[in-house]
Amino acid sequence: MGILKDLLLWLYWYPFRSFVGSIPVSCSYKIARVLSAVYYSLSRGKRRQLEQEYDEVFGGIVTDKNAKAVVKRTFGMMLQSDLEVLLFPRMNRENIGSFIRYQGMDHLDTALAAGKGVMLLFAHFGANQMVMPAVGYKGYTMSQLSAPPTVWVEKMPNKKFSPMGKKALEIRWAHDLSLPVRHINIFGSLKPAFAALKNNEVLGVAIDGGGGKKRTEVEFLGRTALFPTGAVELAMRTGCVVLPVFMIRSEEGHSTMLIDRPLEIEPGDDPSTIGRNVARFIARFEPYVLTYPCHYLAFLGLRRFMKEQGDIPFLLTEGRNV
Repeated sequence: MGILKDLLLWLYWYPFRSFVGSIPVSCSYKIARVLSAVYYSLSRGKRRQLEQEYDEVFGGIVTDKNAKAVVKRTFGMMLQSDLEVLLFPRMNRENIGSFIRYQGMDHLDTALAAGKGVMLLFAHFGANQMVMPAVGYKGYTMSQLSAPPTVWVEKMPNKKFSPMGKKALEIRWAHDLSLPVRHINIFGSLKPAFAALKNNEVLGVAIDGGGGKKRTEVEFLGRTALFPTGAVELAMRTGCVVLPVFMIRSEEGHSTMLIDRPLEIEPGDDPSTIGRNVARFIARFEPYVLTYPCHYLAFLGLRRFMKEQGDIPFLLTEGRNV
């Protein structure tokens, strides 16, 4: 099984990557849809896991969507997002419009005019990784607070990575580095993040990542969720403008980046104030998750898996308010 997995990784990161990079973007998205259908048909275990995740999280609060249809769409989302990573080195100012449509860029320009720096705050929802090229190739100076893919070798000690598995993570990191942003390791010093905001630049941060030690309890999807506080605390300390960002993927494959109006950030440093500021983002975010559960289901499945690996839980099973 290990040899077969390594063979598939090699085929994906070498011949298939070259092939995808040589065809039109629209054809790439069509191929991703075909492959996602094959993946969905063959991956019975993954299908069952995601269907169970959907039933447990969304059952009773989303009544107009079929679990199987949502899971099938989730498979498509995963394949399309993976394909976009393959295409990172091919993206540029001229072709970014083939991947992204824009709404709310006036919010970004107005925020930068204030001169205090701008935090683009988002979640692992939809094509969240496309915020980087979408903003960078529009000419904005952007930094991204995240973890390099290679860090998973260290953070998942119970998982054995083959040489090809490690090489795949290295290639993915090289693709991330091809984007027009500066990457700031969330597990390292945050001084570059403070400097970026002080210089009135754009800083991208995912609010629901696994980094950071501090969490706050927030009502989310009818449950109590534990959200990291680092992004909000950074905003509170710097006084930057915080703009929520949401990526909505179309059936054709491309995504629309929606930059929302500024988030009110209440000053202070006590836990209750931090919690209220996180909750303000969740109030904007939750309606998108309920409307597009397929954009978030894979991430919820990942967080459940990470919990099983010993990570901090995300959605608490007790105390559901349905």
